[in-house]
Amino acid sequence: MRYVTAGESHGKALVALLEGVPAGVEVSTRLIREELALRRGGVGRGARQKFEEDRVTILSGVLQGKTIASPLAILIENTEWPKWEQIMSPDAVLEGLEGEASPSLQSQNASSATPSPGDTPQTPAPNVPAGEEFDRLQRPRPGHADLEGVRKYGFENARPVLERASARETAARVAAGVIAQAFLSQAFGVEISAQVVQFGSVVRTAGESDEEFDARAQEFADQCAAIGETVGGVVEVRAQAVPPGLGSYVSADTRLDAQLAASLMSIQAVKGVEIGAGFQFAALPGSGAHDAISYSDARGYFRASNRAGGIEGGVSNGEDIVARIAVKPIPSIPGGLPTVDMLTKEEARGHSQRSDLSAVYPARVVAKAMLALTLADAGAKRFGEDSLELIKRHR
Repeated sequence: MRYVTAGESHGKALVALLEGVPAGVEVSTRLIREELALRRGGVGRGARQKFEEDRVTILSGVLQGKTIASPLAILIENTEWPKWEQIMSPDAVLEGLEGEASPSLQSQNASSATPSPGDTPQTPAPNVPAGEEFDRLQRPRPGHADLEGVRKYGFENARPVLERASARETAARVAAGVIAQAFLSQAFGVEISAQVVQFGSVVRTAGESDEEFDARAQEFADQCAAIGETVGGVVEVRAQAVPPGLGSYVSADTRLDAQLAASLMSIQAVKGVEIGAGFQFAALPGSGAHDAISYSDARGYFRASNRAGGIEGGVSNGEDIVARIAVKPIPSIPGGLPTVDMLTKEEARGHSQRSDLSAVYPARVVAKAMLALTLADAGAKRFGEDSLELIKRHR
């Protein structure tokens, strides 16, 4: 089971293409919309998320609510597209991306420079004269792909880079992840969850409810917003009832833990991944680091502890798969970070195009999707069948 996404942050739409889903998996557009709504919410999200709606259409691969084994194509339309239609046009509308707009576009934009509610004071509205907009994109943002993308592909400004490197792309991954979660749940009874366990300096305590933790996180977010700072954190993702035997130890690229680490690290803003006890292993003695094996007629083989996070030797062992990701603070802070203007080579401040204070809460939704996509691929390889009923019969 494999997926690919396409689309740009301010483009007309995002597309997720998912191949290898067996026939008979029950899915719905409503479930995708609900998960995308969770991705848009949470502590630290800015005003833009409140008026940007994800319009979802399943284009192929599903008939009357069930998959039909052909590739699934999911379209997520950008409701802000009319404001960006000229700047992001696939056809040649602008003279070039070096800061010059065509005379007709300049006259059009001059009469429609109305900021949208989510724009920050540092960000011009999309329909301002293109020269001003593109000039700002000559100042690459530290912590983003701007400079390296320009140097790698030979662009004249960072617009083509930030449009694809943007975390907006993860909306398509979340959509594909909903299908993967449905397959895992219906084929194996796997359930996937995620929670924020640290938000800046706010750490979740044992037994603390989501509501209590969110309230403390919001208070910390308000303090950071008041001084113009952004916030990072840690997300824990968990899969329950995972069948043993997913993945393999025979080759590096078939190890389930390696695949999962790569999958989670691919999420924008993630700078660290650990599975099970993770970095705590460095301080543990060998006698206390591993999970003793037990057996009972009712449960079969099991572990009383789960420091391995459900994976041993690159293979799932039947315990919960548990992983954590470290999410860095968003580098687009108000006023921008120190950088260099690519035109003048003089010191400057990076442009600031986002209004979010943190990416931690949406990362929990994306992490669920990435765990689901990784396990769904491993499950399809181990129990590969043409239909859901055959998988359930033979696993």
